[in-house]
Parts: sequence; structure tokens; C-alpha cells
Amino acid sequence: MVVATGAPAAEADSKDAAATRDQADQGILSGLGLKLRSAPVLTAGVISYDVRATRDEGEGKHVTHLVTARLTADSYIYQPWFATVSGAFGFTTSRSIDAMSGGGLPLAVAAHDRLVSGDRFITGSGRLSLFPKSRFPFQLEVERSDSRIDSAQASSLDFQTQSIGLTQRYQPAKGDYSLGGSFSRRDQWARDVRDTQYTVTGDFSTRWRHHDATVGASWSQADRRVTGDRSEFRTLIGRHNYSPSPELSLNTTANWSQALDRLVPSQTDLAALQWSTVGVWQREKTPWTLTGSVRGLVMRDRAGNHDIGNLGMTVGATYELNKNARGTANGGASYHSADGATSRGFNGSVGASWQADTVEYKGLRYDWFASGTAGGSVSDGTGSLLAGAGSRQSQQLVSLQLGHTLTRTFPLTTRSGLALNAGQTVSVNADRSRGDATVTDEGEVHRTLQHNMAATWNVNADSQSAYARASYSDSAELGGDRARFRLLNFQVSGNYGIDRNRSLNGNLTWQRAQQQSAGTLAAPEEVSRSVGGEISYRHQRLFGFPRLRFTTRLKLAQDVLRQPGALPTIPDRETRLWENRLDWSIGRLESQLVLRVSEVEGKRRDFLMWRVQRNFGD
Repeated sequence: MVVATGAPAAEADSKDAAATRDQADQGILSGLGLKLRSAPVLTAGVISYDVRATRDEGEGKHVTHLVTARLTADSYIYQPWFATVSGAFGFTTSRSIDAMSGGGLPLAVAAHDRLVSGDRFITGSGRLSLFPKSRFPFQLEVERSDSRIDSAQASSLDFQTQSIGLTQRYQPAKGDYSLGGSFSRRDQWARDVRDTQYTVTGDFSTRWRHHDATVGASWSQADRRVTGDRSEFRTLIGRHNYSPSPELSLNTTANWSQALDRLVPSQTDLAALQWSTVGVWQREKTPWTLTGSVRGLVMRDRAGNHDIGNLGMTVGATYELNKNARGTANGGASYHSADGATSRGFNGSVGASWQADTVEYKGLRYDWFASGTAGGSVSDGTGSLLAGAGSRQSQQLVSLQLGHTLTRTFPLTTRSGLALNAGQTVSVNADRSRGDATVTDEGEVHRTLQHNMAATWNVNADSQSAYARASYSDSAELGGDRARFRLLNFQVSGNYGIDRNRSLNGNLTWQRAQQQSAGTLAAPEEVSRSVGGEISYRHQRLFGFPRLRFTTRLKLAQDVLRQPGALPTIPDRETRLWENRLDWSIGRLESQLVLRVSEVEGKRRDFLMWRVQRNFGD
């Protein structure tokens, strides 16, 4: 009986205490009319130990031991709709050992010929979001990071980054427009170099009836404090779209930008204003399509005292005679000015094309096409834009093309197939030009024959997919300069699931190009080759142990340029990477082992990292 009568009394005491706390909390923000409630705080933490060893060819060895403690927290203020907060704080102590160059990875370095140093640094981040789900959200972000605790970084250069950013957006209840702005500052430093970058952006967008428009502006500035160099960039861009009906659309874009570089000892001040308006009209069930455009550019180089201006207009029409035949007509006018010299030009062309119906016979598909274009242009100018003051130039061009292709597909299985195709195209281009300054009337005819062939194989199954393609193209000029270009390309990519825990995927591209310059057959031939690819193997349960994951990745990229009779102006560049990674997690304990062997421009670099960390919290 005593216990039964005491329970209500205990509950009453608890309610009184809670009421007292609520009254105290309410008094803090009584002026704001807010009633505080205790918000849950989700916390988590990590304690980790890293050892990193690097060896760069010709630059010695470097070993770093890192101990890091990191705490993260997430919560809200008053209510989640009012404000949300999150943050992270990390403290790291490091000990580095630099030794003279030698063989092997420097996990252990002799006491002699070495330099030992220590450091302590703080990393972290924070985010505050006010009214995150409202029409006027505000966000504040700060962050400080260090490359030495980033497992993805394998650079021998240690650098630190510190940034702060503010963002504010607003949209009225009707939603007829929206605007926003942001500011950020980013500092990055390494050894004796420190860079600071400021960025300010703003944007505005609105929509009414058949119109929608956007305006954006940005300003950025980068300073290098050691040398005093400064780079500044400003831009203002606006877009407008007018679409009164599905048949008509008119798009206009205008952009102004200015680049200011104050480098030691040179300076740059370049400003440009450019705009373009493009219109398209196409009515359903009508064979006509009309297009038009107006483009302009004004550029001023104040440092070099140069002015450039361009203005161009084009109109075009396409008529679909039937599903096979099409006719086109285009015309344009242009005006150019540069440092007091001017030129004007007019051009026009008409063309027709024919795409025949596909012919199929016993699995073969045959297609052929033909097209022709005739056009001309005339231009005149003053000053130095054209040779001679007041000179006039004209050009006529006729182009014809005829080509055909043959395709054969072989189904190998229900989910794989092989496709073979070959094609041939012959083109004739005749042009005639005349210039008043030199009183010449020259005509040239170029005939080109192009062959191409390809074989494509693909597989698409539940646990595997593969694609392989080999192609060859040969374009040769008949007569005249005898220019020729040949390209051989091979690429393969695939994804193969060995079982539920093992998978293999990769890609490889090999290319060889040969180019015979215009001239005679004795002209030197330029040959270039490139190889690039990556293959990786993943095992989600190595040796049968749960959560023991192994990944190995091999990457290759190589470009080689050979030109007989000439010294190479660009050195051969080779990049190779072999990375092995082992991850193991047991509850909240995680371990990671990474080994990278890479080669860049002929120099080898070895990187070894072992990390063990313990996770805490929610």
C-alpha cells in the first residue's frame, strides 16, 4: 500500500521538475516567442593510426606515422525546420622521417642519414542550415582539411586547405521567381606557397507566359602571396527563351566576361561581350523547317591595345520531299573589324541529299546515299584584314558525295552477337577563288576515296557483359597532293561476375594513326600510337573471411609519337599504376592496407599505407 501511494507522488515530482525546466527554457527566448525543447545529438567518433611510406626515384624516402582522433555530431536547434547543425573535429599528431634515396619501401630507416620531424594539426568541418525546408534557406559551411590524413592522396607534397562558404536563396510564395547568392573563401598552402581564392556568385530566374529568363553573375579572385601574383575573373550571363507554341522557339544568350592577370612581370586585361539568338520553326505534318541566327562578339585587350568585333547572321531552310529526299538552302552575312581594319562577307549554298531504302538479302543489309552542295561567297575589306586596301575576294564551291555500306549480323547465342560492316565513300570537291589584289583566278578539284570496316562483338547476360570493337578507316586523296590518313582502332570493355563474391571488369583501347601530308609520296609519314586501359579484380570475401575485401587495379596509359627525319618536340609520356588494397572490418574495428606502384614520365614511385581505426558512437 505504501508503494502504491508513493508512485503518484514520484510522478508528480517528475512533472513539476519538467515543468520548471520548460519554464526556464521558455524564458531564454521569450522575446522571440519560441519554446525550447531538448534536441537529440547524434555523435560518432574515430581513432585511427596510419603509417605511410613513399619512395620517389631520385628524391629519397619518406615515412610518416599519424595518430588521429575525430568526433562528429549532428543535431538541430529548436525544431528541424528551424535550424540543423552538424560538425566534425579532428586532432592529428604526426612523426615524419626523411632518408636518403635507396631501394625498397622505407618502413624501417636506419638511424644515420635521416631527418626526423614532428607536427600536430587540427582538421574539422561545420555546417549550419537555417530554415532548410523553407523558401529562404541559409547555409554556412566551414572546413579545414589536410592531405596527410586522406587515404586517397598518394602525393609526396603535403598541403592544407581551409574554406568558408555562405549561401542564401529566396523564392516568393507564388513561385514566379527565385534568386540566390553565395560567398566563399578558400586558402590552400604547402611549404612556402600559399594561395587564396575568393568567389562571389548570384543568380536570378523568372518565368511568365511564354517566356523564361535567367541572369547569373560571378566574381573570383586568386592571390599567390609569396610572389604577389593576382588573377581576377568577372562574368555576367543572361539567357532568355521565348516559345509561344510548340512550332516556334527563340533562344537568346548574352555573356560579358573580363579576365585580369597581374603577374610578375606581365599583366593582362581582356574583356569580351558576346551574344547569340537562335530561332527554329517547324510545324507538325509540314515538310518545312526554318532556322535563323544572329551572333556577335566584341573583344578588347586593354593591355595590348587591341579591339576585335564580329557580327554574323544566318538563315536556313530544309524541305523534306519524302522519306528519302531532302533539300536545303542556307545564306549568311558577316562583318569583322580588328584594330581599325574591316571586312564584309556574304555566302550562300543549296544542297540535296538522298538516302535509299535498306535492301535486305539473306541476312545482309545494304544502304546507299548521295548528296550534293553548291555555294559561293564574296568578301571585301579595308586595312590589313585582306591583302591590299579595298581588295575583294570571291569563291565558288561544288561538293558531291556518293557512298554505300554493307552490314551483316551473326547471332552467336541468345545474349551475344557479332556485327560486321564495311563502307565506301567517294567525294569530289571543286572550288574556284578569285582575288582582285593579285588578279588571279584559280580552281582546284579534290577527289577523296574513303574505306571503312568494323567488327563488333557484344555479350549481355545477367552476371556479365562485354563489348569489343575493331575498326579500320583509310582516307586517300586521288591525284593532286596524294594526302592520306589511316586509323586502326581496337577497344574492349567488360564486366564479369565470377561468383557472388568475385568480379572482374576492365577496359582497353589501342589506336594507331598514320598520316601522309599533302605533297608527294616521298613526304615524311607521321605515325602516332596510344594505349590506355584499366582492369580491376574485386573479392568481397577473401579466403572465406567475412568482410575481408581485396581489390587490385592495373592502369596503363601510353602515347607515342614518331616522325621520321625530325627530333620529337614532345617527350614520350608513360603512366602506369598498379594498386592493391585490402580492407577488413570486425564490428567497429577497421583495417586498410594499400600498396601503389606507379610510373610517370619514366620515374617510379612507390607508396605503402597501413591504417587501423576504431569507430565509436551512433
